[in-house]
Amino acid sequence: MRAAVAKAVGVEETVAVAFSGGLDSSVVAKCAAAEARVIACTGSADGSGDALRARGAADSLGVDLVTTRLTPEVVAAELAGVDLPFEATLMDRSLWCLYSAVSRTARDAGARVILLGQLADELFGGYAKYAAAMGEGGPEAARSMMDADLKQYSIRGRVRDVKACSRWVEPRIPFEELAGYAASIPMSYKLMGGVRKAVLRRAAVRLGVPADVAEAPKKAAQYSSGVQKLVASAPFNAPG
Repeated sequence: MRAAVAKAVGVEETVAVAFSGGLDSSVVAKCAAAEARVIACTGSADGSGDALRARGAADSLGVDLVTTRLTPEVVAAELAGVDLPFEATLMDRSLWCLYSAVSRTARDAGARVILLGQLADELFGGYAKYAAAMGEGGPEAARSMMDADLKQYSIRGRVRDVKACSRWVEPRIPFEELAGYAASIPMSYKLMGGVRKAVLRRAAVRLGVPADVAEAPKKAAQYSSGVQKLVASAPFNAPG
């Protein structure tokens, strides 16, 4: 993890991290802080849990936090810029708005690069459906589902996330460097006793991420930030 993040930081003296305060973004921020100044960039709607969670995690990690307030006006402006080579779903539009908004904030804060925590779930078993698949069909069933999701991210999700961020800064995804290594880890280390991403959680603690952050349950960004609710009710929310 250290090596993957160090490679993503490269020669940058300051990097941004798309930051929710959860496991994935926190471990990226912790590793990046050993290489450069880190600006943790979070986006949240009024009443969502991410702003408070991100503040607590950023303070415990010792990194600067910049918060983007997601409002109907911000979301409408971001939706007007959606440019994807496929028909965008509600989730696509929501994540586009979130990552574009925080990337703009990263640029304004002086960063040229933003690090994303994507692929941690697909590589280390973060989704509840993987645990269900393992319970029903064993490790091979879970591995097959994760491999399919990994492939799907490469042809759809990555395009969305990179295009959204690239309007403002250069996005880099450290977990991509871990794909080969993660494939060699037994599924029982990823899904262990009902705990998802178990091996990554343990690694995070050894890296210095506070235990309460490393052990926090997964929260999908489009829901925890409140952005999907805003997108669903936005006047520009039209497919395609």
